[in-house]
Amino acid sequence: MAVHVTLQPRKAKGFTLIELIIVIVLLGIVGTFSFNYLGFGAKIFSDSVGRDQLLNQSRFAVERLSRELSNALPRSVRVRSADAQRCIEFVPIISSSSYVQLPRPGPTASLPFVGVTPLLEPGKSIINQYLYVYATNKSHIYNPNSNRRKVIANSSQNLDNSGLSDISFSGSPTFITGSPALRFFITEQPVSWCLSDDGELERFSTYGFFVTQPTRSSLVTSAGLGNAAYEIMAQLLHNGLNESDQFPFRVFEATLQRNSLVQLDLRFGRANDSEPLRIQHEVFVPNVP
Repeated sequence: MAVHVTLQPRKAKGFTLIELIIVIVLLGIVGTFSFNYLGFGAKIFSDSVGRDQLLNQSRFAVERLSRELSNALPRSVRVRSADAQRCIEFVPIISSSSYVQLPRPGPTASLPFVGVTPLLEPGKSIINQYLYVYATNKSHIYNPNSNRRKVIANSSQNLDNSGLSDISFSGSPTFITGSPALRFFITEQPVSWCLSDDGELERFSTYGFFVTQPTRSSLVTSAGLGNAAYEIMAQLLHNGLNESDQFPFRVFEATLQRNSLVQLDLRFGRANDSEPLRIQHEVFVPNVP
């Protein structure tokens, strides 16, 4: 018996236009949220990296400046109020020691300066550097004609292995007065750290001695002429130099009862940063001239 089967044509299956529109809208919503989520994560990462870099450079600058100030010649640290206290100047010590013979005006004028051989870092030399004896104020330290500072011309150890050295000087060899503790200091030229209007913390050196503390503009000019070394130590500072409570540097002079005190107030921040970083730090400079 024959069986007849009638095949019905299959209906074509697919998506309607409404279904396609709904899918496209849903994909757009999911994509928007996914993009915002990824963008938010990227912003958090970028902010974290930026703040970490800001923190690292601020930590470096404060640590470096604190170390240099701690090794400054007693009573040499100064700021200039007329320049918004944007610069702090000091004289860095290379070494210090005690002397046993000091040439003074009169019968001892022809005697050599004899001191305990100072300890130096490897590669350091005291030739053409500066030797101070009992410099107790800014004039003794910074006056180019100071009679308590000499330029070292030569140094030689005594042959008897006593640990003493004879030191000779350029110009007059005599000191006007001695130190009650028989102490002397060997230093380099002054150093200045300054805050620019662009928010950069700058370091100037090898520009010489001036009775009046040089301003930042004069230091920049000196550096431009090749008469001073110049380095940028940090950026993105936002101290308001027109407001006295935002001056970056303050110095409290030493007295008979306490050492010199330096206060640092450095305010860091990036553009549109709602959480600026403010670092307040104090450094004591020993008062042992």
